Amino acid sequence: MDWKRLFRNFDYLMFFTAIGLTIFGIMFIYSANLNKQAYLRTEYLKQILFAIICILMFFGILFLKPSQISSFTFYFYVVCLIGLMLTLLFPSVKGQRRFTIMGFSIQFSDFLKIATVLFLSKFYAAHQNEVQSLKVYCKAGLIALVAVGAVIIQPDLGSALVFIPIFFGISFVAGVKVRYLLYTFGLFVAVSFVPLVTTLNSLFFNNESEIVYLIMNYKYIIIIALFFVVTITLCVLAYFDVIKGISVNFKPVFYWYVFFTSFIFVGLMFSYPANKFLKQYQKDRLLIFFNPHADPLNTGYNIIQSMTAIGNGGVSGKGWQQGEMTQNKFLPEQATDFIFPVIAEEAGYIGSLLLLFLYGLYFFRGFSIAYKAKDLWSTYVCVGLLCMILFHILENMGMAMGIMPITGIPLPFISYGGSFLIACYLSTGLMMNIKLNRISPY
Repeated sequence: MDWKRLFRNFDYLMFFTAIGLTIFGIMFIYSANLNKQAYLRTEYLKQILFAIICILMFFGILFLKPSQISSFTFYFYVVCLIGLMLTLLFPSVKGQRRFTIMGFSIQFSDFLKIATVLFLSKFYAAHQNEVQSLKVYCKAGLIALVAVGAVIIQPDLGSALVFIPIFFGISFVAGVKVRYLLYTFGLFVAVSFVPLVTTLNSLFFNNESEIVYLIMNYKYIIIIALFFVVTITLCVLAYFDVIKGISVNFKPVFYWYVFFTSFIFVGLMFSYPANKFLKQYQKDRLLIFFNPHADPLNTGYNIIQSMTAIGNGGVSGKGWQQGEMTQNKFLPEQATDFIFPVIAEEAGYIGSLLLLFLYGLYFFRGFSIAYKAKDLWSTYVCVGLLCMILFHILENMGMAMGIMPITGIPLPFISYGGSFLIACYLSTGLMMNIKLNRISPY
């Protein structure tokens, strides 16, 4: 790519929006750590260094051809998986493991998100003529499932959830049958059922709910399982005319009965092992947002302090470095997971709107690039990356306001952390590369 073409087609609005968000983040990382220990007060300097590295990597991506990016997609995916496996050799820090070299931590899960977007996009683009095939959809699901499994065993449940919107977003745009997506979503809900019910029972009913007792009683589990097996088997036999004398008009009823009951049955069978696998603190963190005052000094503490800080900011805020909750260190993880309450307290409603406005500009340019992309691979990549970033924004801000579960995922371009900031600029660079080239890699 020549320099004239780069300057002519460069998306200045998207680039400077990303820079503006990064500067915004550095300002409030500095403020969040102002009254903390000396080693934390230098985090803003590290973030500036990370930002410089990110910008260099960003421009490096612009000079790659789409065919080059597509060719190393699989290797990138495998390297990230290997990196996550190696991370298991390192000690746990705050419930998670980090790959650490020379004092710097590398979160391979952040890079695996991008690798999964690229791999799924390449797979769907290469199988576009048979994208509505169940076989192709299952193979695509396996790509996402392997990534989710590798992240969960870290354990990093919050990052694992990010792969869900990535997978559904790319699959939907690729043209996968809607009923496949509905079935997968229903299966996911069914798997979540037992952990959800048992945790709510523990948090709000002191483990005294009779309904939960019935659900967890093995006699009733066997009875329900036999009911599903028998009815599903009869419907399948009737649908394929093994059982004679069934009217053709009833066949759609059998089909949809099997469709719905099968994912409920399969999901519940996996729901019990999932309930055993998840740690109690993970389940409590995910569901305490329903009523944080049920455990105000432990699992509900973070949400209560976060909502208090947001409300304390008012319309115009307390002023930069003047937030009472922030500067008195009431907010937990206030430079990383809970940096939005810092912004809301010190910059107020106006500052929060400015942040949302910048995100809006970023997504406006991102969707514009996806819409004008000249090939399917480019469209899928843009959609997957935007789904990833959007989920991070909604989840991070939502958990800070007490309307989403606490998952501990950072706010794009804002939260302290080199790995995720690099992932954000890699995503931006990939979308800008697509805008500049608009050439199919196939």
